[in-house]
Amino acid sequence: MKKLFSAVLALVLACSLLTGCTVETQEEKVDSGSNQYYLYYVNKDETKVVKERYQPEQESAEFMLQDFTGILNAQEGSGDNLALLPSGVQLVTYRLNESLLELEFNSDYSEMSRAREILVRAGVARTFLQIPGVAGIKIFIESEELKDSKGQAVGVIDGNTFVEMWGSDKDAYRYDTFTLYFTDKTGEHLVAEQRNVYYKRILPRERVILEQLAKGPMVKGHYPTIPQETEILGVEVSDDVCYVDFSSAFSDSGIDIPVNTMIYSVVNSLLDTASADKVQISVEGDTEATLSDGTSLYSLFSKNTDLVLKEDQSE
Repeated sequence: MKKLFSAVLALVLACSLLTGCTVETQEEKVDSGSNQYYLYYVNKDETKVVKERYQPEQESAEFMLQDFTGILNAQEGSGDNLALLPSGVQLVTYRLNESLLELEFNSDYSEMSRAREILVRAGVARTFLQIPGVAGIKIFIESEELKDSKGQAVGVIDGNTFVEMWGSDKDAYRYDTFTLYFTDKTGEHLVAEQRNVYYKRILPRERVILEQLAKGPMVKGHYPTIPQETEILGVEVSDDVCYVDFSSAFSDSGIDIPVNTMIYSVVNSLLDTASADKVQISVEGDTEATLSDGTSLYSLFSKNTDLVLKEDQSE
């Protein structure tokens, strides 16, 4: 009996820790005598997973497995938040082998963008790891185990796979200095500009860099390189490559500068900070999009220092 009580206590603590590792900055009060459970959604910008409190009718493993599966497959959003699974993606079946839960999705799962799939994977993991007795999950697509970009099986996903450390509200933010690359008055060269930014820790640094780049320069004599209305539809670093997806405003740029200047302002700004060696740019998900001068984006771009104007050369 003592061992059983210890095991149950450890499980409750584990669930509490897992649900605490979320994107919110404030802890919610636990109702006495009741465990905390959450449903997970994707925010409307598709940049993070958000949660809402949920109380299942029963707290048995079998009931919650069926309950969460039905909720996911219903694909209903909440307020401004999107359903975790995008249209067409369905959880077909599940298999619970002791503490390992195997989830099998239909083939539409593999059609998701890299950025959305990471969010889905995190939300699915957080959802099912709440279930009593589940210590890890594996994702399958039509009986084939989910693979990463290197073709390797992702393997078991547990409570440590998607951990976001939160403490006080102050700890929820970070302060960084980025080097952004704009252009000089000729439009032919890149000029470096240091920018100090205070931002939410949950935001990827790459997204913050691109948002700051779109805001334009703050130094006299520096000029913008991408339209301010450009939206960052997705950004992710995988296998030393930073994948960036822009809205169509990027390719419809009204800024009169060479395309190379525009491309490498993005590439250089990212690679100065990101843990990546190359950048792939797409527009509205199209990796073969062409820009105004016919330049194709179907390429991996490395940092270009030849375009950078040295400080003693700038006016």
